[in-house]
Amino acid sequence: MRIFIFLWYASYIVQVFLSYGTAYRLTKRGGDNGVALYGWMLVMMLASSIPGLGIYLWVKNKEY
Repeated sequence: MRIFIFLWYASYIVQVFLSYGTAYRLTKRGGDNGVALYGWMLVMMLASSIPGLGIYLWVKNKEY
């Protein structure tokens, strides 16, 4: 059981770091607005609490 808690926590930490970049990219796409950055950060932080969802959103919004 401890290993699952550790894996969930590690996944959460990684997704939190990736969520800032994703929120910043989404804000730049719609124009520079501090309120939009706050809104996207809130959405991405909530998505980070679900393992895998934050990473999935990061990959889908990554520009090549």
